[in-house]
Amino acid sequence: MLRAAIVEKSKEHREYIRASLTGINMDIQVSEYADEYDYLDDLNEDASSFDILLLNTTIHREGDGLELAAKVRARSRKVMICFITDSQRYYAEAFSVFATGYLLYPFDVSELHNCITFFWQKPTMERRASLMLKEVGGSFRRVYCRNILYVESANRKVILHLENGETIESYAKLDELEQQLPGRLFFRCHQSYIISLYFVEKMDTGKFIVQSAEIPVSRKYQRAAREMYYDYMFEKM
Repeated sequence: MLRAAIVEKSKEHREYIRASLTGINMDIQVSEYADEYDYLDDLNEDASSFDILLLNTTIHREGDGLELAAKVRARSRKVMICFITDSQRYYAEAFSVFATGYLLYPFDVSELHNCITFFWQKPTMERRASLMLKEVGGSFRRVYCRNILYVESANRKVILHLENGETIESYAKLDELEQQLPGRLFFRCHQSYIISLYFVEKMDTGKFIVQSAEIPVSRKYQRAAREMYYDYMFEKM
């Protein structure tokens, strides 16, 4: 079962979205919120409360829906965010929170269905993909690729940096590891680094920002890095 939150000031619009979700042949539990504060209260009690967030770009004041989405995205990259609104004004800004959809009232049920199925079915193989590594201490360990922020090579070792802050060291070679990682999700941006595009917060001149860490992008990879990054963002829309 998926859990969806609707954050929308208009009762009429909330009912329209709920009816649309009912029309989708999926098991979805729906909660409605007229403002972001009640939603955040529930989210603070249980960070994994919802799988899907459907909201307007403007709830009570101009652009506050985008601000709410940014707060949610800062907590988790695993929540599907879809904006449902009357205006195209914030379409470009939706990229910054990796929104899966940007629908305009009155949208068709199939549009919402496509957003949800795209988000939850397409990454299935990525969520299941894993590596079996021999750690520096000698023990073997399975690491799920979805949890890897980035991989670096240093002192003849590779160091995997995970989403939970843990690091894993192995004597594996970065070139070999690159071949085992899902190519659509991971990108070799430097002789010593591979990053997960899923966790990239920002691309700046010569670097990616991943959870406050600055990952260098060497000159030879810069053009490909931009193309991969923006292609990935567009695909997530």
